[in-house]
Amino acid sequence: MADEESTEVLSTGDLCRMFKVNRVTVNDWVAAEKLPEFKTLGGHLRFRRGELARFLKERGVPLPPELKSAVTRILIVDDEPSILNTLSRRIRARHPAAVVDTADNGVDAILKIGAKFPDILILDLIMPKMDGMEVIRRLHANPHAADIKILAMSGYTRDAAEVLKAGAHAFFRKGSDLADLLAALAAAMAPGVKA
Repeated sequence: MADEESTEVLSTGDLCRMFKVNRVTVNDWVAAEKLPEFKTLGGHLRFRRGELARFLKERGVPLPPELKSAVTRILIVDDEPSILNTLSRRIRARHPAAVVDTADNGVDAILKIGAKFPDILILDLIMPKMDGMEVIRRLHANPHAADIKILAMSGYTRDAAEVLKAGAHAFFRKGSDLADLLAALAAAMAPGVKA
């Protein structure tokens, strides 16, 4: 299995093959600020796969097959360690190719999302430091986070209407709807499912 860095970062040559263009064209795109890039310590251009995919989506450019990641990133956010452990274990067992990360509060979730956007966010609503509703509001204020599918959960069903109105894609009662949550997760991971 390739290490995560090699699958996340693309070279100029990778882009040339992907878009069937030469290096001059890629360099022209970078010079015209048409591609998000960074330079290695050696001065080589590199492109983060996720940033490039988001950049193209924002401009309505169809994604080449190479940018359609086969790996789904899932972030589970809950202040209860038992919920984090149970969900992580069940998701990894059902979806071994998925990359599963956890956070135990909303502030850590926002930091992790900023570092590496997940495809799917499983989010508890009642947490210390920053609750799930504030996390949803902040994500919806960020156009780069628009593709994140949010599966919210709470022990209080009164939160359902409010969280769906705020922008969550689904709501589950914590503890009792685990099978439904896992089914919704599988559906959200299916190719072609839109946020």
